[in-house]
Amino acid sequence: MMHGICFVVLLLPFSSFAIDTSDVEYIAPGRAGRIVKRAPRDFGTFDVPCTNAESACNNACYYIKCNANNDPNANKVTYIGPNGNNKEDTTNRQESGCTAAQGGSVCGNYPFSQVWIDDQSKATLYDCDEWPPASSQQVAFNNKQNKNSLRCMPKGENRSLGSKLGNFYNDQGGPYPGRLITGPMARGDFVRVTFNTNGANQAKLGFCLSQGTVGCGNDGYQFGMTSKPVNAGKISARYEPSDNNRYSTQQTVYADLFQCSVELTRDGDNDFKDFKVFNWENKDTTDPKVKSCTISSGTGQCDMKGLPNNLVLKKTGAFGTVLNFEYATTGNVNHFTWNSEQKGNGKGPVNKDGEILRYCAADKTSNSEQKFNCWFPCYKNADGK
Repeated sequence: MMHGICFVVLLLPFSSFAIDTSDVEYIAPGRAGRIVKRAPRDFGTFDVPCTNAESACNNACYYIKCNANNDPNANKVTYIGPNGNNKEDTTNRQESGCTAAQGGSVCGNYPFSQVWIDDQSKATLYDCDEWPPASSQQVAFNNKQNKNSLRCMPKGENRSLGSKLGNFYNDQGGPYPGRLITGPMARGDFVRVTFNTNGANQAKLGFCLSQGTVGCGNDGYQFGMTSKPVNAGKISARYEPSDNNRYSTQQTVYADLFQCSVELTRDGDNDFKDFKVFNWENKDTTDPKVKSCTISSGTGQCDMKGLPNNLVLKKTGAFGTVLNFEYATTGNVNHFTWNSEQKGNGKGPVNKDGEILRYCAADKTSNSEQKFNCWFPCYKNADGK
């Protein structure tokens, strides 16, 4: 009996086997060709001009001088390769905490943007900057010895530094006096950065101009991610501490920042009722003895109790006028003030008109009654520690 042998050849498109070859080279000694990994190349030093990129330079200087001062390679940028290297840059942004796959930029989410954006009137023009940058090779969040330094800043300043790094990688623009090799960088190549503050706005470059060391403090706007329970990151609206990214102000005694909220109803000009306050865990902690108040004068205030610090409601006029709120006292890290019409850069409680940027949903239920629901930043404890 004859047995036939059948051969099947499966042809797949080359793209099915596509790999990043920017850090390999082909060597063919005699008849035995082979691919070997190319040694990383040292491209020297890039003295980054900080003009129009001041906030981004300041964030980088904070990481290098303050956050990772114990790392001799803190100013070393190891290139991931061109075009984001198959979205490695996206992964790096998520592992830094700058963005979350579910929720987007941390600087576009309450409560973080309420605290770490210095000008709420321009908050929608801000985004998040991370150092080390997304274009530099990094390990996963849980393996980072020094967590990325994050800062909310005007989009133009953030993107200006990214553009300058991109031009150096591709050997465009210049001149680059500290550059050792001509031509574009490839994956694995590296450069060390310094920061040129000449001609830049010195007021925005405090960490670049100082002689910072580990524990050099904080100007109130440097923060970092402390926990990432969901693989690619998550920031919800309303913020949920159980499975959302957590963040804290770096190099300080303060713990993670959370979100609290308040609900109440205004009945006519003078009466305020149905008080409810919710703590950092979104639990109703309202003091049952203080669930309403009356303010008979044209202006005045009353206390809403149940949170670690006092929450004050401030009347500014007759029904329909804005309400002011103040949580904690001046000097306390929890201290935060806002009004019922205020907006920022985040996803707040949605009112009947679908507005998401407001701190408060303010909905009229009749010509003399209005319900308020406001979200604001807070810490677990009264002292923020």
